[in-house]
Amino acid sequence: MNRIEHFLRAKTQYNLHSPLVYRLYTEVLFSRCPGRGRSFEDVVWRLEEYYGLPHSHPSPFTSHLSTPDGVMLVVDHPHGSEADWQAIIASAEWQVTLDLYTCGIAIASSRLTKQHFLLR
Repeated sequence: MNRIEHFLRAKTQYNLHSPLVYRLYTEVLFSRCPGRGRSFEDVVWRLEEYYGLPHSHPSPFTSHLSTPDGVMLVVDHPHGSEADWQAIIASAEWQVTLDLYTCGIAIASSRLTKQHFLLR
């Protein structure tokens, strides 16, 4: 999927029906935070800051975070290896997946139902 196709299909906070995803979208991923963008490192930093986790130096392509909402896997450039990203989406291990185009987030939690979101 290219960036334009992703943008046209992706949703904003007005189309999210999952309370967890809405909260992550509005309070974490796209909150106004000076000096922070939507890169892999910035998304990991925002999640660590939001959940009060110690800041780490994520590996170049993935980062695992244990949060009260479940285990989160943050993937750098998921469309660079489309087959691997599609395998994560299809896996029963990950209930919720968020595709931000520049990075992907997979969440494993027994309280969630299987859903995939394309987000702007």
